[in-house]
Amino acid sequence: MDELLQHPAIQAGIAPLLIALAVAAALWRTRLAWLGVVAAYATAVGLSVGWSLQPLSAGRKVTLLIWLAPLLGVVLDHIARTTRWTVPVLSAACGLATWWVFASLLAQHDWTERAAMALGLFLFVAGFAALMLRARDDGVAAGAAGVAAGLGIGVAALLSASIGYFIGGVAMAAGAGALMLLQFGVNRPRAPGFTGTLPLAVGPALFGAASVLLAQLQWFVLPLLALVPLAALFHPWRSAALRPRMFAATGLAMVTAALFVAAVWIAARAASQPTG
Repeated sequence: MDELLQHPAIQAGIAPLLIALAVAAALWRTRLAWLGVVAAYATAVGLSVGWSLQPLSAGRKVTLLIWLAPLLGVVLDHIARTTRWTVPVLSAACGLATWWVFASLLAQHDWTERAAMALGLFLFVAGFAALMLRARDDGVAAGAAGVAAGLGIGVAALLSASIGYFIGGVAMAAGAGALMLLQFGVNRPRAPGFTGTLPLAVGPALFGAASVLLAQLQWFVLPLLALVPLAALFHPWRSAALRPRMFAATGLAMVTAALFVAAVWIAARAASQPTG
């Protein structure tokens, strides 16, 4: 049994999917159903590295923020009214969080390189979060973007020699996939609110940033990942019935994620070629 639980397919995909389905089904009548996404990620973390946050390394800071994101989302979803500044402020906060998460890694560079890296990480994470948060009232777009972005960054992390972020990305994709399966099964969308979209905004974006700083992911491919939620949101079949729209949004988001993975692979091959 222990050997089975150590298999990456169980840790990253099957177990998180089953747990997310159970949590989402139990909470289906509320926006709390989207807590299934974080339940999926927590399952993967528990099976792979454990739930300890000590010492508070960059990787564990990423995990902490993903766990805290839905709690903030629940609070925001229960506030009677949000303003037009809510999403920009949250997006900027996600971007600024990278400076805390990766402070020790950024400090290893001289000030000019550190400033450039810090600004780049801020822009990428804030931009990705802004697009993902726009799907807070659209369960189809949020689910499609979560599946595609999670798988995309998971495969990209694996290509960049980071098994930990591979497991995390695939687990978040499994969680979003569980919500897609339930929406498909009952033929009714479930809006994720901030409860569902904040973890999906924070997770893949921080996995990407961490894979640049801690693994071998090339920084210039990251903007392609931000196109994934854009594809899920603005596909040309938004007025179609629910199930055809799910196929369209997921398909277009997956194609966009595949382009991101292809760029990661090409960049990795180019970087490995001898320069002489």
